[in-house]
This record gives sequence, structure tokens and C-alpha cells, in this order.
Amino acid sequence: MISDLSMKRPTIILTILGWAVVPFKLLAQDPEPVAVSTVLPALSRAAGAYELPGRTEPLEQATIFTRATGIVSERKFDIGDQVQAGEVLAVIEVPEIDREVESAKAAVDQAESRAANARLIAERAEELIESKAISQEDSELRTSSSEMAEAALRLAKSELNRVGELQKFATVTAPFSGTVTARNFDRGDRMRGDSSTAEGWLYRLARLETLRFVIGATPDLAFRLSKENEAVVRFNELPGRTFVAQISRTSKVFDTVSGTMRVEFLIENKDLQLPAGLSGTAALKLPPMDGTFILPNNTFVIRQGKPLVAVVDAGKVVFLEVTPGRNHGATVEVTSSALTGETPVIINPNAMLKEGDRVKATAVVTGKAGK
Repeated sequence: MISDLSMKRPTIILTILGWAVVPFKLLAQDPEPVAVSTVLPALSRAAGAYELPGRTEPLEQATIFTRATGIVSERKFDIGDQVQAGEVLAVIEVPEIDREVESAKAAVDQAESRAANARLIAERAEELIESKAISQEDSELRTSSSEMAEAALRLAKSELNRVGELQKFATVTAPFSGTVTARNFDRGDRMRGDSSTAEGWLYRLARLETLRFVIGATPDLAFRLSKENEAVVRFNELPGRTFVAQISRTSKVFDTVSGTMRVEFLIENKDLQLPAGLSGTAALKLPPMDGTFILPNNTFVIRQGKPLVAVVDAGKVVFLEVTPGRNHGATVEVTSSALTGETPVIINPNAMLKEGDRVKATAVVTGKAGK
């Protein structure tokens, strides 16, 4: 009887008290699918409020040096004074350069006289050569002498221009309109022009009628900033007052130490009530990043230190890594490139669930999760 049994499938023969032999087929049965409840992610649309610390800076600032070496004879302004572009800040006595200018002027006068005389001789030579009164060689020599005299005149004028520029350096002027924020000299001090050290500066000048407000933006914020963004800036030292700041520019580079990007806002400061270097807080609203969804808090699992959600794909469990964002209490924002608004996410995933397990999903809500 055993030989008549089909050998295509495994069988077992049981003999019970000598009675008939009964074959049983060994069937490999899959476990029943696990029943789970799912919810659909909701696309996050609500703008988020953020507060970031920052500091005011001048719109423009400069450290002013002198290129003239001499004694300060006049100091026109002091710290806190307002100056206009081109206004004289200080005057330095440079008698050596003054004498060089006088000598260069005399050299120009002398060169002009020689050039005029040589020019006249060359012109007369051109007239005499027609009457054969002088030779061609003599005429060419006189013309060459005239050209040399003209070149000497240009050289003398160039030297006068050079020392004249040096003389101008004795008068220090403001490169732009602003406020004197620091002074490093007194009248009678000797200043060294073109100093190789950083200690020989005269003034520090800053434009304060418009201030920069500088913050360090983390990557998730920096990618959402645009020229249209405004911030409301507050300072603890000025309770009850707010200042509207418009974004001006970003550095486009993340600092390798802090991991943040420099972002500059502009604050109007016509009355000069805000000083530079004041710390404050910028409050701004930004839209969520692309691919940001809202899910219930009880959809998350942590495995191997990574935040995951379990989703249903073709009737089987798949775990997706997500990045949690703002917590709204019962719900939380998550960012993941693998999630879509039609991905069923398992609620309260069983700790025994594994990747690839068969599940039977039941949607507990018909709409999107969250708001």
C-alpha cells in the first residue's frame, strides 16, 4: 500500500493498534495576516513661528588710516560726531612733502622753459633747411632735442603729480557719511603713514542710519528663507518696542564650526536710537519644508536609535526612516522623501512586527491626519 502512495508530497504513516494505515500530508501553512489600523499622512501647510537670537551691526564701517607721516595739527571730530562724505577729519603737517612739492613745481617751470626754447629752435631749423642754410642732419638734431625737452617736461609734471598726491594724504577725509565710533589719536601725535601695523589708525567710522541684524540659520530654516521674509526684532533693553526687519542677503555657506548660515536683515534706524552690537531676538514665520507631513504621535517606533514609521505596501510591512519636526501635542510634523499623502501609516505598530510581515490594514479615518 505504501508503494501505491504518491511520492510527490511528503507523507507519514500512522499505525494505530494494528488498524489500517492512514496517510497525512504535511502542509506548510503561512501565518494569518496581522490586523492593523492605518492613517494617511496630511501635508503640513501651517507656517511655523521661530525665534532666533541675533546682533545688530553697522550697515557699513571703516577703519581710517593716513598715508602721510607727520604731526597731527588739527583734529576735527571726536567719537559720536556725525560727519559727511568728503569732510575733513584731521590734518597732518608734512613739511618734507611740502618742500618736495615746491621743488617739483620749480622743476616743471624749468622743464617748460627748456621745452619751449627747444621747440622754437626746431621750428627755425625747419625754415632754414628749405633755404639750405643748415644741413639735414643739423635740423634732425634740433628736432630730436625738442622732443627730449618735451619728454623731460612730462617727467617733471609726473613727479609734481606724485608729490602732490602725497601732499593730499596729509588731509584725512571721510569716505562716507556716518558716525565716528572710535578715535585713536590726539592733536600733536606723530602718525606714521603706510604703517605695516594695525595700531596706527586714526578713526573708526560707521553708518548707523540703517543697521544689519545678523542671525545664524540652521539648514532647515536657511532653505526656506527668501527675499520676501520679514522678521519682528525685539530687544530686552527696549521693552514694548518692536522693529520690522527685511531680509537682505544670506552668505550661501554653512559655517563648519557652528553649522549655521549667516543671514542679514535690515532695520531702519533714522533716529539712531539703536546702537550697533546690541543683542536681540528675531521672530519670523516660515512655511514648512517640502515633503513635510503631519502624523499622530503613536505612529512612531524607535529602532536602533532611528525614528521610523511602519507603512503598508502591497499588504506587507515596510519601515521608513523619518525626521521629526514640530510637536503639536497629539500630532507631530515629519519630513521624509518616501512618504506621500496616500501612504497608509500603521497606528500603534506592534513591537513584534518585522519588515515584510503580512498585514490586513483597516483605515481608521477617511480623511487626512492632522491639519
